[in-house]
Amino acid sequence: VSSASKTSIRRKFRELEIHKRRKPIEELARELNPVIEGLIQYFHKFWNGGMRPVWNQLNHRLLKWVKWEKGLYKYASLRWLRQRYNENPALFAHWRLVQP
Repeated sequence: VSSASKTSIRRKFRELEIHKRRKPIEELARELNPVIEGLIQYFHKFWNGGMRPVWNQLNHRLLKWVKWEKGLYKYASLRWLRQRYNENPALFAHWRLVQP
């Protein structure tokens, strides 16, 4: 995966302003999963390790959403997101590849 592709995907996630959406996490997952699954199908087939920084950045965006939505601090929001992962590991498509 080229650096330009990774930068473009990260820019797309940044432009989505995930952290400013005032929705339940399940609804957020429903909106984002088609995009995430498309990226997985396109990039993951040939070079799965190259997308890890992109998935980590998406997890960081989700952490910002938790902080914004729930009013939690950094470690509390990380704990909250990991708890959602433990309850439903298939909530976000990229969680099959990278844990929060």
